[in-house]
Order: sequence, then structure tokens, then C-alpha cells
Amino acid sequence: MNYNVIKFKEAEEIMESEEYSQFVKINECKRIIFHPRFLGNTRKGIEEALKSERNLVSDKFGGALIAYSNIKIQQAMGLIVDPYIHFDIVADFIVFRPEVGASLKGVVHRVFKNHVSLLVYGIFNVSIKKSESNAEQLSEGNEVDFKVERIFVNNRILSMHGVLWSEEVTQKTKTTKKKSHRKSFPDEDEPMAAGESLDITEKTADRELDGEDVEINEEDSLPVTHKKSEKKKKKKSKKEKV
Repeated sequence: MNYNVIKFKEAEEIMESEEYSQFVKINECKRIIFHPRFLGNTRKGIEEALKSERNLVSDKFGGALIAYSNIKIQQAMGLIVDPYIHFDIVADFIVFRPEVGASLKGVVHRVFKNHVSLLVYGIFNVSIKKSESNAEQLSEGNEVDFKVERIFVNNRILSMHGVLWSEEVTQKTKTTKKKSHRKSFPDEDEPMAAGESLDITEKTADRELDGEDVEINEEDSLPVTHKKSEKKKKKKSKKEKV
């Protein structure tokens, strides 16, 4: 783990300047446990205990403790429990609470064959899968935007798996194009949908409603088979004359 330290004011500035910092500021009561050697200097013992918890996940806070300020001791005398000293305090805490699907920034720390390691705030490790399309972007020292896919906690140390937003957007665009692709006209073998009619039927109906007269020749009105029979009769009559 990288023990980078972010001061309280710096953490507040990050919260104000970065929309997706995943930092939250809370005012909470917390029990502090420290070694008896600080019995003559309670405040020193409390500060040392808090320092040892920096960047580690706390169940009480629901995230990793980043910074603290405005410490107020709640009692004059502490409780001794085998042989550690227990004190309750109230303070302002800034906690890192990432969520799956959240957006974060990280700096490429190490590059491996199939993945790269990013550091968020110089503290939390993020693993991102490496591919031909993102290899150039994931060069050591580059800052990249990514989406949190999974969150892990091991021995109170928080780490994540992520995917680059550039790749996420590309994948969504491809999926959307596939879903939105529709044919303008049905294929010849494709059945028509219920209620769908051909344009020519509609146009014919319009002509009838408008009262437009359509001129029809007698010859055109005869069936095709009848026309053929008339031609045969004419041929026979010619033969008879000959």
C-alpha cells in the first residue's frame, strides 16, 4: 500500500474542485484506543491512533479514512482495558467512499503484460485490463478517467477494478447502433406487419373518394384468356378463306 498523506484542507479542496471525488465529509463520534505510554499525553495518543488508521477502511465510516480535524475529547478520564486506553472523541472526518459505476481519475503506476496498475490520489490501487486499443493511453505516468467496476477490501486495504471511460463509451455506442438499426422496407420474404398496407392501395382508394373517373377500354376489360381465344378464331377464319 502507498502511504500518501492528504491533509484535511487539501481533501476539502479536492471535494470542492472535483465533482466525482468520492470524498464525503462527516462529523462523527469515534472511540479511540491507544497505548498506555501516551497516558500522560492523551491528545498525542489520540492523534497517533488516528494517523495509524489513515487510508484504511473503517466499518463505522463505510469507507477509507482520508483526513480528520477539529478533534474534541468527550471525557476527562479514559477507560483502561487490558492495558490500552479508550477515549471517545468527536471530529470532522473526510472519507473515501467509492461506488461501483462511479467515475474516478488515476495515474498509471505500473504496466504489466495483460493489465496496468493505477493509483487514485496516490493511495488506492486500481487494476485495468490492457488491450491493443488502450495500450498507448495506459502508458506509465498518464492520468486517465475510468469507471469503477468492482471494489475489494483486504485487511482494511481498499482496491478496485476499473474500465476506461473511452472504452465504455465505445462499447455502448456499438450496442446502441445495433439496437437502433432498422430496415426501411421489408424484405421480399419478410411478412408484412399487421395493419400495414401497400401505398398503391391507399392511392387507389384516394382516387375513388375524389370521384375521379377512370377510362377503361372494352378490350382492356376482357380477360386475357378471352383475348387469346379471339386471336385463334381470326387465324382459323383466314385459313378457311384460303
